[in-house]
Amino acid sequence: MRQLRLRLPLPPMLERSPELAALAILEAALTASEAALLAAYAELYNGALEGIPRGASVLRANAIIIHARRLAAALATYRDSLDRDALREDRARHRISF
Repeated sequence: MRQLRLRLPLPPMLERSPELAALAILEAALTASEAALLAAYAELYNGALEGIPRGASVLRANAIIIHARRLAAALATYRDSLDRDALREDRARHRISF
């Protein structure tokens, strides 16, 4: 589980990509949700899900955690692509044409 921390982007980053503010809040919400679900269903820590009936709340909580982790990974990939785009733009801006 990730540490719960709201890491807001710096103003220069927000100027270039304002959506990063909302994404930072979403990431914090995903982390908080995972922590709350793990606290509510201790059996999710060790994966003891055998024998639990289909549709049980613990299985639904597990599905939410799985989807939240996938969304967090997708957000990280998106943020990385923004960084790469910004780096490309900076390089292009600093090239000297002769």
